[in-house]
Amino acid sequence: MSEVMVVSTKGQITLPARVRTQFGIKSGDRIVGEYLNDGFVIRKPRDFSSLQGSLSGGKMPDDEEDLLTREAGKRMIERR
Repeated sequence: MSEVMVVSTKGQITLPARVRTQFGIKSGDRIVGEYLNDGFVIRKPRDFSSLQGSLSGGKMPDDEEDLLTREAGKRMIERR
């Protein structure tokens, strides 16, 4: 299933209510963005506290299935 969203002039998107409800995303929650070969995926991590510091030069978490792949994390850091 796909959802179409509109990007605002500030580069922001609004997640549809049914997506927020299905995945338990509330105002103030953080989500993870992952670069793929053919696009970009956003998702809610199972345990966001384990991401603390991971994109600011810290060690990436070992449980990559639930978070970012090491390659995607490196690309995100390089783009900063």
